[in-house]
Amino acid sequence: MSLSTVLRVLGRNDGEVHSVFRTGSRVYGTATAASDEDFVAVLARRDAKQDLAFAPGVNVVVHGLDTFRDAIAEHSVFALECLFLPPEHRLKEARPPFPFKLDRKKLAASAASRSASDFKKAGARFDEEPEASKKKLFHALRVPLFAVQIAETGAIHDYGAANPYWREILADERLDWEPYRATYGPVREGLCARLAALASRR
Repeated sequence: MSLSTVLRVLGRNDGEVHSVFRTGSRVYGTATAASDEDFVAVLARRDAKQDLAFAPGVNVVVHGLDTFRDAIAEHSVFALECLFLPPEHRLKEARPPFPFKLDRKKLAASAASRSASDFKKAGARFDEEPEASKKKLFHALRVPLFAVQIAETGAIHDYGAANPYWREILADERLDWEPYRATYGPVREGLCARLAALASRR
């Protein structure tokens, strides 16, 4: 999908948009033919509010410059994913690039909180929405995996790092949350413990 298409979804011209990044399954390598396309668009206005924009098959998370800078400063893994994308997923480059100074403790706290929230939501809705809950479970593992890469190397080098877990989760036909909790809860906790250990490094 082209930048012009995203601009049409936003109802904005090029000068009003600072940068655009592809995100989600088409970056991770988990997309199917039916998957939506996901993007983050950062508007040129500093005071623009965080928002969402939709079109058939397209989802755009919208930030202003200040809210996106704040998300980076808070070490939101969702925001940090945008910083390290390969060129083909940067529909409009940030010029100059967004500054980022790694704080491993802040990263570990942010990633662990997001992972715990996704894991809890997966369990809470599994009976009613198993497909959506499986995606939440995947994200509960993906977020700390990405954070470990950032903590170890300063960047995300492998956006498909969690995909083996996704293939396992997707292939599992059980409709009860408990076996998923028993299998992947310790994996998630181990990843968060690894992050905490990395955060203690000087």
